[in-house]
Amino acid sequence: MEKIAERIKEIIDKSRNIVVLSGLNTMRETGLNGVRAEHLAYETEEKYGYSNDEIVSSAFYARRSDIFYDYIKNVTINKEAVPTVVHKAVRQLQQKGKVPHIITRTVYELYQKAGCEHVLDMHGSIEKNICPACGKLFDMKYIKESKGEPVCDKCRIPIRPGFILLGERVDNGKVSEVCDIVESADVLLVLGSAVRDPICQHFERYYKGNKFILVNTEEKLGDTRADYRLYGCLSEIVPYITGYDPDAVFPEKAEEKMAQVKK
Repeated sequence: MEKIAERIKEIIDKSRNIVVLSGLNTMRETGLNGVRAEHLAYETEEKYGYSNDEIVSSAFYARRSDIFYDYIKNVTINKEAVPTVVHKAVRQLQQKGKVPHIITRTVYELYQKAGCEHVLDMHGSIEKNICPACGKLFDMKYIKESKGEPVCDKCRIPIRPGFILLGERVDNGKVSEVCDIVESADVLLVLGSAVRDPICQHFERYYKGNKFILVNTEEKLGDTRADYRLYGCLSEIVPYITGYDPDAVFPEKAEEKMAQVKK
């Protein structure tokens, strides 16, 4: 395992076009439950009388928005969204001009809060809830602190969730963009996801290289598709393989290299 970690560290150090696919386990280390909160299935059924998947579906939102938003406030927004060292380490790779794109399926904008740029949130953002009438955006704090169903402070009509609900489709244009991004990558770095998890399963097939690196909490069936694998605590592994230095300072010019790779 130590030799694999050293080899991955060497690959990351030499690469200038690393595409990051970030799964749900990068979020779970923060203590956030996520939208579906599968680990709280029993508690959800007991409290609400419906399953997690039922509540966060588009059909349920349309007819029982009161229960939907009670669930979002108390289960999905169970605490403040604070980036971990994983998100900060990826940010530092961007500062070095190594990571032109980050693709994630979490909705908390953890990478953005760590300072990352060029992040594609495939399932939308809980920080960008929108008024259907005037288009004003409302963040996670506004939803959490609202009484009852959150409404626009200007139009006084219910706010539409900024993330994709079950039964809704991801934008095709965004999917096509990610496919092109992954295909052009020198290194595909998957963090907090198994190969058969949606964020990886849908896109890793477009990667044409031989540096498919997977870092996750535990091994899952199908992971052997990756060229290199590491398992354990993400907050320990990721800083090591990326050479993260919390005291490092980088000039703005380093990010210009990343912009050139993006073009």
